[in-house]
Amino acid sequence: MDWVGTAEIVGWVFLCLLALAVVVLLVRRSVIISHGGVFDCGVRRWKDDNPGGWALGMARYSGNLFKWYRMFAIIPRHSLQLSRSEIVLGEIRRLNALESLQLFDDQLVVELQPVDGQPRWDLSMSRQSLVGFTSWLEAAPVGYLYEAP
Repeated sequence: MDWVGTAEIVGWVFLCLLALAVVVLLVRRSVIISHGGVFDCGVRRWKDDNPGGWALGMARYSGNLFKWYRMFAIIPRHSLQLSRSEIVLGEIRRLNALESLQLFDDQLVVELQPVDGQPRWDLSMSRQSLVGFTSWLEAAPVGYLYEAP
């Protein structure tokens, strides 16, 4: 077999693997969405007063848990989980120029204040998702301690 035939086989294998990866990501997204209540949400973690990079994903809140799923991951497990008691809203603002290149245009940045040694997180979400998120935070079950900012 000459090098052209080998290159053709390698090319086909690469294309098949790429197609398989796309199918796996689509199936994963379908599995996550099938449980309902999912919205687009970006996450950024702060370390020592320095912001990290934004990661795109999807989020869901149910019961007392907020779960965030990374957009481009193979495993359909959440990458971040916060309980309602670990979430204290801070500043809500529009995207700055750099963030508007990394995130969706219609999103807002929601700062989550650190609680009990937790790191500071920023979330990006649409205005409609923010309304639902704040409603979920404020609609805690009877006897559940949540302090609104």
